[in-house]
Amino acid sequence: MSINKPIYVSEWWRIMGISPRSRWSNRDESSFRGGEPPKKRKLQIHNWGRTKGEYSAAIMLIGQIASLASLAMLYAGTRGLEPHTPSPSQSWSLGGPALMVTIVSGLTSFLLLFRVAISRKAPKRRRRLARLWLIASIIIVFVIT
Repeated sequence: MSINKPIYVSEWWRIMGISPRSRWSNRDESSFRGGEPPKKRKLQIHNWGRTKGEYSAAIMLIGQIASLASLAMLYAGTRGLEPHTPSPSQSWSLGGPALMVTIVSGLTSFLLLFRVAISRKAPKRRRRLARLWLIASIIIVFVIT
């Protein structure tokens, strides 16, 4: 190579020993790189409780069943022994454990139906039905007691 002679690209590759195929612009091609090993699926133990996809139908069904059970227990506890005696002070006739089960099932049904009613993923019709079910069950509780 002389100083006054221009350097052509083809001569430059021969001197440097680099082919145009291995330039940086081609490094991201899949044909240049070797095959990547397949990724192994990692089990996420900490996400086992989270539900994926549509869950509002199952939660609403469980909430409705718990609501029916709590309303039936409330009715049996307040009017189980005396069928038609209107008294200003209602007494619980089934005992303490039955009262706790009634309260827990009522709160469970309320929370499950409320979760469906405010859910963004639930369809509008299901949210509306959950709100209607909540309002109806609250009205029935006031009528029973």
